[in-house]
Amino acid sequence: MANKLKVDELRGKLAERGLSTTGLKSVLVERLEEAIAEDAKKDESKRKRKRAVDSSDGDDESNKLIAIGELRAMNVKELREEASKRGLATTGTKKVLLERLCNDANNDSSASVKSGTDGAEDDDDGFEEEKKEEKIVTATKKGAAVLDQWIPDNIKSQYHVLQRASSLLSSYCGDDVYDAMLNQTNVRDNNNKFFVLQVLESDNQKTYMVYFRWGRVGVKGQSKLEGPFHTWDRAIDIFSNKFLDKTRNNWSDRKEFIPHPKLYTWLEMDYGKDDNESAVVNDVPKSSSEVKPEESKLDPQVAKFISLICNVSMMAQHMMEIGYNANKLPLGKLSKSTITKGYEVLKRISEVMGRFDRARLEELSGEFYTVIPHDFGFKKMSQFVIDTPQKLKQKIEMVEALGEIELATKLLSIDPGLMDDPLYYHYQQLNCGLTPVGADSEEFSMVANYMENTHAKTHSGYTVEIAQLFRASRAGEVDRFQQFSSSKNRMLLWHGSRLTNWAGILSQGLRIAPPEAPVTGYMFGKGVYFADMFSKSANYCYANSGANDGVLLLCEVALGDMNELLNSDYNADKLPPGKLSTKGVGRTAPNPSEAKTLEDGVVVPLGKPVDHSSSKGALLYNEYIVYNTEQIKMRYVIQVKFNYKY
Repeated sequence: MANKLKVDELRGKLAERGLSTTGLKSVLVERLEEAIAEDAKKDESKRKRKRAVDSSDGDDESNKLIAIGELRAMNVKELREEASKRGLATTGTKKVLLERLCNDANNDSSASVKSGTDGAEDDDDGFEEEKKEEKIVTATKKGAAVLDQWIPDNIKSQYHVLQRASSLLSSYCGDDVYDAMLNQTNVRDNNNKFFVLQVLESDNQKTYMVYFRWGRVGVKGQSKLEGPFHTWDRAIDIFSNKFLDKTRNNWSDRKEFIPHPKLYTWLEMDYGKDDNESAVVNDVPKSSSEVKPEESKLDPQVAKFISLICNVSMMAQHMMEIGYNANKLPLGKLSKSTITKGYEVLKRISEVMGRFDRARLEELSGEFYTVIPHDFGFKKMSQFVIDTPQKLKQKIEMVEALGEIELATKLLSIDPGLMDDPLYYHYQQLNCGLTPVGADSEEFSMVANYMENTHAKTHSGYTVEIAQLFRASRAGEVDRFQQFSSSKNRMLLWHGSRLTNWAGILSQGLRIAPPEAPVTGYMFGKGVYFADMFSKSANYCYANSGANDGVLLLCEVALGDMNELLNSDYNADKLPPGKLSTKGVGRTAPNPSEAKTLEDGVVVPLGKPVDHSSSKGALLYNEYIVYNTEQIKMRYVIQVKFNYKY
């Protein structure tokens, strides 16, 4: 606040603005606050202008149209100038001018269905309307690619995305699907925009069109249709030239794509073989969640669990909640190369983070958001620079989740409508046997006791109850674990993860982060992390009051001789000779005298927590890390309900 500044500071601020520096402090304060308010108005005006630019990244003719939201922000003089540009009368009050221009903009939008160019409405109200509308819009899939959701219905019903095999297309690359999603995020310039390109072929293969749509991420933007043409080569030329113009890369060389500053980057899609060659699909794919568990031949408890973890709608919702834009890069089209590129950029960010190079962090953050699209609305991009270890860790976890989803969506890729019992099919795809454990059994009592006793006092914002408990038997895991089955120091430990991750975890097992992931995101190096305190692992479920389901594992972990550490060590995976695991020593841990030893020698640390503050370590609670996944055997899968107190 200006009134908190000293007189010399006030005069300095005023001098910077070229304003008078004379007068008493009260006069100086008033003068500076007026200047600040005026600056704020100008900044808001610039931001609104920026929105129009982001939504007008097409042809020059389209750029002449100002969105309705921008019209509302104009003064009378600006409205008259805009009316003159449009060939409209320039007389009347501001209200009359605004109404005249809005009507003209709406007429442009209506005409765009015929002409192919939509005026984008970037005002806040328009943004909300578009977001609501997106939930009910469907996209038509014919062949490998989905037609853009905003293509007019009369075109959708007659056209599909052009696909040409290399044998038919000697002058173009590979087995081509003429569908491209481009993205450009530039933090410094506050850009976060997309560009869609598609070549459309009529279902009778007689005519061809080229479709473009562009704008700020999170809004419909503007669109344009060119054609029809009677040969595909004309349409492909237009498509390829636009791709080159926006990316400075040739379409035929896209597999070796080279990103360029302030240009668009190509987001590679996975056009894996799909048995369902023609279907109408939602923006968020249908999943087995839409099948009632009682309709499956699976055990009702297992069917209910499968419907929870194989719910692609849930995956999309969770990812949107942490910022990912599933509409731009659909979860079902994620490619391994996209996941790898995401990790690689985060690794470079981790290398720069200690240098205090803000400009470079902004540049790399923009590169990450270009590869892994986010919807920031119209917020300032500078708010989202990845400049702290905490932000870096969050983005690493996001990419990890996307990696799990990439696996899951492949498992769930067959349209449930083609199967009599999709839940049973998805269960078979997991290759992980699940046997319900009765609530009156000794096993259930042990797990419940372990859970209750090791819920830490520092995690008191919620309580947890077991919804379902299963014995787990993942294919091949027992054989791989056999070499450690009689080794010393085997413990039953907790592992929690996002609900989005469980189809991937149960089918592929717990995995170690890939080489391209930054090591700084992992406190004790790249490994699989476990805890002996239930609530420490439960926090990694990332449940909330609106989505309070969670899933955890209890695994038998062969720890052997442990390398005990009090503080983080990113190179802890390089174990000393004779050591089999790392233990991050916490200040609070279950009482070892109350631990339970099972018949096969596995120790269950279910004692109530005791204070070990004399250890002087950095951790509140123990962490156990193994760097060889063969030291892990799943024993129990626990579905829980979180009950939040606040």
